[in-house]
Amino acid sequence: MRAHFRGTARHVVLAAGVAAMMLVPAVAPAAAKPAVEGYADFDGLRVQLEAVAESRFASLESLAVTRGKRDVFLLTVGTGKIGEKPALLVIGGVHPPHLLGSELAARLARRLVEGAEGDEATRKLLSRVTFYFIPRAAPDAAEAFFRRPYVERVRNDRPVDDDRDGETDEDGPDDLNGDGWITMMRVADRAGEYVAHPDDKRVMVKADAKRGEHGRWALYVEGRDNDGDEQWGEDPPGGVALNRNFTFEYPFFEEAAGPHQVSEPETRAVADFAFSHPNVAAVLCFTPEDNLMQPWEAKEPEDADEEGKENEEGEGGRVRTSLLPADAPFYELLAERYQKIHGGEDAPDSPEGKGSLSEWAYFHYGRWSLAARGWWIPDLETKEAAEEEPGDAAGAGEEAAKKKPEEDDRGADERNALRWFAREGIDGFVPWQRIEHPDFPGRRVEVGGFKPFMMLNPPAEELEPLAEKHAEFLAEVADKLPRLRFEQLEADRLGGGVWRVDATLVNRGFLPTVSEMGRISQQLHPVQTALELPEGASLVTGHARVEVPPLSGGGGKGEQSWLVRAASKGGPAVLRVRAWSPSVGSTERSIRLPNAEPPDKPKANAKGKRE
Repeated sequence: MRAHFRGTARHVVLAAGVAAMMLVPAVAPAAAKPAVEGYADFDGLRVQLEAVAESRFASLESLAVTRGKRDVFLLTVGTGKIGEKPALLVIGGVHPPHLLGSELAARLARRLVEGAEGDEATRKLLSRVTFYFIPRAAPDAAEAFFRRPYVERVRNDRPVDDDRDGETDEDGPDDLNGDGWITMMRVADRAGEYVAHPDDKRVMVKADAKRGEHGRWALYVEGRDNDGDEQWGEDPPGGVALNRNFTFEYPFFEEAAGPHQVSEPETRAVADFAFSHPNVAAVLCFTPEDNLMQPWEAKEPEDADEEGKENEEGEGGRVRTSLLPADAPFYELLAERYQKIHGGEDAPDSPEGKGSLSEWAYFHYGRWSLAARGWWIPDLETKEAAEEEPGDAAGAGEEAAKKKPEEDDRGADERNALRWFAREGIDGFVPWQRIEHPDFPGRRVEVGGFKPFMMLNPPAEELEPLAEKHAEFLAEVADKLPRLRFEQLEADRLGGGVWRVDATLVNRGFLPTVSEMGRISQQLHPVQTALELPEGASLVTGHARVEVPPLSGGGGKGEQSWLVRAASKGGPAVLRVRAWSPSVGSTERSIRLPNAEPPDKPKANAKGKRE
């Protein structure tokens, strides 16, 4: 087993524990029943990752241990000098209820390893690019997917007093109807903001005065007022959401953001790993903050600062909060390729990304940051839905079939989801059921609504087809990374043992050697060239090591010249020129310089021989 846990005493103990386990009969942990069948809990994921790490192409380690005593695993896939090649960092489980992200990350790693075992093309890819996988960045909150009652939880296990009453985690949701699902609770209230949608009474929407509506219901998460402060569910278990704890546009003092930026073991593990691995060229996050189906909008720096944000030390005196125009064409092409490979349409809007990992990866980490939701409930046409779901068998009532003179698009996603559930035979909605609630004596209280996780995670049979599509896209991203080549290396004899050496470095990849945001953030190592002189040779002009300006994709060039004095006696002098950057890779080329000047040839026309 190539499962390596490094870096702390905890990791050494883990490694010893794995070795000890191999001496006794293996007992598989009891599998927890997931909210959606076919997904792996923490123990199941660990077993899967350890199985992948058995391969000679992979290794497994723990980056950190969470407050809930779970490891943030890193699976590295590659060959040769892993840390000296450009790398892609793939991160799942960023938004814990989005278990699909974890499944896709783990399955992509497995596909790479399985491909490398029998496919020369995959081995060639791994010889050129390293792949880092963090399949479940927030493992504590993700376990809510496997525990009844099921509730979508984004917070880790840090205890937090959200309502400032001196107690922590004392007023979370409660399963009032005992069905094992935490849904919603609607309470009859003349001052409420909500009404049932006129076309589907199951869906709650805000009352619209222009339609002559008056609010009839107040909505709460299913639960009781456990601490007697006349609030419901205001202090749930856990404290900090990983996807609100990063530094870019950090939501100070907001719910689940944490006491300060990068305050949690999980967040620090991801950030520390990223900054300590300068070979990472791009980051792919599986998260609802999607910029592949819903591409970021590019703005000029002057336009991006609509709120008057200023940075006195930053270039142009502006804080960059939008995709830079210079980077937009590359994002557009990658998004087009993703959309073609994925094949999905009508993707839902991307949520706001304050403190999110995917936006941090671009704006502060300076890498190409790609974010994919991966799956969503397909948009069904109203006519198709009416044909597939006639009548009111699902409780929608006769009003659901009536045609309105003006389309009411409120709750469109929810109504579409209900139609899709019915078509696929998925039990994804709890019908509203009246209960007696001790906090609302004499008032009508009903519990029901969408089951947790159903809107974010597909049925198990879709996982492998989705993994296949994303594996194709990941390989395409790797293929579009910058590639350095010395297209020209020449030496002209100037006389007196002096040569002028000219080198032309070209970027043959699609992406530039650094994004514009990466250049501004100064988080990436620049490309450098170095001239290596043989014994007896000396540099007359120029510097032996030079920083190369960013090279554009598709043939961007950088040129450099030196004057070199070679030894007058002995064999031919061999000069080597090398170019490299951790996130771009390296290339080198050499040329031979004859030391003796042939008397029968003009000095100015004598050329060095390429080696």
